[in-house]
Amino acid sequence: MIQTIRINDRRRYQRLALNVSVHYRVKNPWYVRIQYGDHVTEAVTLNLSEGGMALLTTQGIPAHTSLDISFTLFKVDRHGEVNFFTPVEIEGEVRSTAIHDSDQYRLSICFVKKNSQTKNRITDFIKLAS
Repeated sequence: MIQTIRINDRRRYQRLALNVSVHYRVKNPWYVRIQYGDHVTEAVTLNLSEGGMALLTTQGIPAHTSLDISFTLFKVDRHGEVNFFTPVEIEGEVRSTAIHDSDQYRLSICFVKKNSQTKNRITDFIKLAS
């Protein structure tokens, strides 16, 4: 479900409140990967920007952990037809982790090593949804 609520803050990039499924895998450091396992975990986005995203997950992953992230963006036309784009695959770094609920954590993720095509796809999606 997409919400076109703008989150007003003084951050570098405009954020879009967004609720889509995300899959991630812990990449580095090795001791965190060993602790959480080398498998893909599903989470839900809270917001998305050109520079990063906020996730809701059951894993309290520590700051400075690198993640391989995959999610699919989409477009809804004026007739209500949904068109899905190819999945976005990007590396992110956990900047902060906060307890959200008794069994959920909010991860603040900064995108790293993003290519211009991926950056443009995310920027275009945010502009279309705003």
